[in-house]
Amino acid sequence: MAFLLGLLFFVEIAVALLMVAVVMLQPPKDQSGGMGSAFGGKFGEDVFGGHTGNVLSRTTVVLGIILILNSLAIAFCMRGGVHEQSLADRQTQELPAAPAIPEVPAQ
Repeated sequence: MAFLLGLLFFVEIAVALLMVAVVMLQPPKDQSGGMGSAFGGKFGEDVFGGHTGNVLSRTTVVLGIILILNSLAIAFCMRGGVHEQSLADRQTQELPAAPAIPEVPAQ
């Protein structure tokens, strides 16, 4: 189970980083530049051709769906939660039972 969770967390991080990169490659909606041009918005047009918006938009949607499904898979795997006891609970369980005090006969 630990291997599966590790793999799911790796996929989550990889998809999130890819999604950031794809969003940064998208050209801006208006021609004023914006963040897309600061991070190479024209680079996407050079690589993917004139229909960059369509390719990158579809890629963003696919990565978003993968991210949501992967997050649900992680939540499903961890649905039992981590059953850790508090420090107080552990200390009370570890303490030995108090020895019985013998009754002293009255004099």
